[in-house]
Amino acid sequence: MNTVQKWLGVVSAVAVGFASVAIKADESKSFSETYEFAKYGSINLDNINGNISVSGWDKNEILLEYTVTADDADDLKNIKVEVDHSEDDFDVEVDIDSGGFMSWGGNSGEVSFELKVPAGATLNSIESVNGNINISGVSGEIKTDTVNGKIVIKNVANDAKFGTVNGNVEVHVDKLSSSSRLKGDSVNGDIEIYLPENDGFELKTDTVNGDLSNEFGIAVDEGEYVGADMEGTYKNGGASLKFDTVNGDIEVNKK
Repeated sequence: MNTVQKWLGVVSAVAVGFASVAIKADESKSFSETYEFAKYGSINLDNINGNISVSGWDKNEILLEYTVTADDADDLKNIKVEVDHSEDDFDVEVDIDSGGFMSWGGNSGEVSFELKVPAGATLNSIESVNGNINISGVSGEIKTDTVNGKIVIKNVANDAKFGTVNGNVEVHVDKLSSSSRLKGDSVNGDIEIYLPENDGFELKTDTVNGDLSNEFGIAVDEGEYVGADMEGTYKNGGASLKFDTVNGDIEVNKK
């Protein structure tokens, strides 16, 4: 075989390789819809695989956008996004047909969500099994959880509850009232909290394997063999802040 024939063979092999890649390219579909919604309505979103982004705006409506991605057309058909809504209640749930290749234990597909909601809405439950969660500009109560992923919440101005098994948490609080309640936990991940310097609070934190620190002059009590806790009152107290980790640090910082 001469040199030209050898290179033709290589080019043919590469072409076949690219053709195979093209055949295996991901399948996807997108959705976008606007719904009229009450200013202080309640929102639930339950995802399996995929990131979630929620941001507040000054409209009495919800803009729901999502993209479903899977390895092939069959897997794509097995992923269903169900929306149930009324004027003051909005529920979104991802359902996967267990009869297909992709099931609760599979990872061949995902749904990524972006929502714009009334700023005063209540995020009653925002959850993902495998995915990051980002929330900003929502002044209503917030509850959010993920198993494998990072949580970032900005502009907190009400009660907030959050948790992750494998992932870090970052929370930025705009204001604390005497009735505010913030509670969060992580099994394997750090928690970073940023608080306004002028608002008082009661702080209670603990960790099994991690470091605790704060910028508000609250003492850290190291365990004799393992663990540590950090409890105290800043200014006149008021808001209740409770955070804990198993394997992770907790930082409570000034904004």
